[in-house]
Amino acid sequence: MKTSELRRLSTTQPDFRAQLEALAVFEEGANDQIESTVAEVLRRVKTEGDSALLDYTRRFDKLDVTSVAQLEVSQAQLQAALNEITPADRQALEAAADRIRRFHERQKATDWTYTEADGTVLGQRVTPLDRVGLYVPGGKAAYPSSLLMNAVPAKVAGVREVIMVAPTPGGIHRPIVLAAAAIAGVDRVFSIGGAQAVAALAYGTQTIPAVDKIVGPGNAYVAAAKRRVFGTVGIDMIAGPSEILVIADGSTPPDWVAMDLFSQAEHDELAQSVLLCPDAAYLDAVAASIERLLPTMPRKAVIEASLRGRGALILTRSLEDACEICNWLAPEHMELSVKDPNALLPHIRHSGAIFMGAYSSESLGDYCAGPNHVLPTLRTARFSSPLGVYDFQKRSSIIHASAAGAQTLGHIAGQLADTEGLPAHAEAARMRISTAPVAAATPAQPGVSMEPITGDNYEAFAHLRVAPAQSTYVADNWKSLAQVNLHGPAGKAWGIRADGTPAGLLLLWDARMDPDEADRADELYVWRLMIDASQQGRGLGKQAMAWVIEEGRRLGVARIALSHVIANEHAGRFYASLGFAYTGEIEDGERVMHLPLK
Repeated sequence: MKTSELRRLSTTQPDFRAQLEALAVFEEGANDQIESTVAEVLRRVKTEGDSALLDYTRRFDKLDVTSVAQLEVSQAQLQAALNEITPADRQALEAAADRIRRFHERQKATDWTYTEADGTVLGQRVTPLDRVGLYVPGGKAAYPSSLLMNAVPAKVAGVREVIMVAPTPGGIHRPIVLAAAAIAGVDRVFSIGGAQAVAALAYGTQTIPAVDKIVGPGNAYVAAAKRRVFGTVGIDMIAGPSEILVIADGSTPPDWVAMDLFSQAEHDELAQSVLLCPDAAYLDAVAASIERLLPTMPRKAVIEASLRGRGALILTRSLEDACEICNWLAPEHMELSVKDPNALLPHIRHSGAIFMGAYSSESLGDYCAGPNHVLPTLRTARFSSPLGVYDFQKRSSIIHASAAGAQTLGHIAGQLADTEGLPAHAEAARMRISTAPVAAATPAQPGVSMEPITGDNYEAFAHLRVAPAQSTYVADNWKSLAQVNLHGPAGKAWGIRADGTPAGLLLLWDARMDPDEADRADELYVWRLMIDASQQGRGLGKQAMAWVIEEGRRLGVARIALSHVIANEHAGRFYASLGFAYTGEIEDGERVMHLPLK
């Protein structure tokens, strides 16, 4: 490919905007044959179940089986595949999975509540999806990285069952994919693919249970099927061709940038690779690198077709000018290949993933950096985000009106319902308004809310003061916080606010997430509850423990556990008033108490 064959644009050209818009156009016209085929496949699987699945599997995958159960891959087979792959491959998969898991652990949303002065409690409850379907392409392709990027966040979110489907033409499994499924914790695997697999996940069959959401890439038939079942189930997105946009200042070796452009162009002929730079000489150098390196690439033909059809080298007025073009294109991947990427980051509003600095090649994000590589394409990064834990969680609003709160809210709701012409709404609200005065709680309870302790609020909670009478029984706050952080995902640090003011610490330990504590794997342990010395006597400890009990019920643990120093009889009486009872055990000089939840 000659440098003269590369599309060169400049923001100073009078028709630049029109050329940019033409570059961004991608219209995958509706294919009537694909749509009609998919519609028929969905109809048959929905009405015939396993029978239709077997028919399509025989036709497309050439597998002569008599039951769908024969198409299920056992956990023993997954483990066998994990043992079969090379040590280097296994180490790479495990390292990538660990990094993906650690990144996504930070995305988990949590419950929160606050209490108004009249006792009304408002908040949010976060729960995982029950069951998720994961489509993994088969045939000649093998994408274990895609499997990890989809399955690991689902498991981090707490999804109870992940069901994977993958076509296996001729019954040939790719061990690397099955090994990745074992590492990611996939629960069930079926050797089916195509639109029929999507239909089975969406509607369920006699053997395959229906799921709540379907994620994962596939061919045109899979994409069409996902579009059609959306609404019956959730889907991740309908992905377009891969995209990369590089903003460079000329400080990165041209060969590096050329190879980064190749990294997306090699996906397929419709992929898009764009370079923006205010230095014309640097654009020439990258073009020369492309011409020199392209003949050495095994996928030369695909890369050349992609660069010729949808690639561009664009001369900009400035780096800030380049950022505005990036925001308009809203690319899937973008690299700030500049000396000071932090200076330009505030200018970037729309991109699926942002790679900072010369050493952050896009391919690191594809495999092992940690953030998800399932990203919005076709300018949808203007309003969409990468796949994450939040895609496998739901939020429910909590409204617990007190009797006093119903008096105020009833009048407001009734008035608004009247304006909308909905008399039953109005009457339902007004029926709860008492004709007699309803006293507010006495004494008035503070508005209490719980929030995870992070780097942003650490200082506010670490500096709370322990009451003098309790100081002999507890460690410094910063030591306690450091200890809980050492236990990774099992340890949880919560801050307690009263009327918006930091008022206490609550440190929890979820034994289910600690592999070294199998004998205690069904309990939530209260590691420490501390209320600031200035906030004592307001009932904050009791409200915090009520939240802990509800959290235990939400998590589904069998019991709440805690222990206190033997000499601290006040703590024992307090916890006993909440329903805790001594077990008779002494651990590290402390008396153990349990509150059963099941």
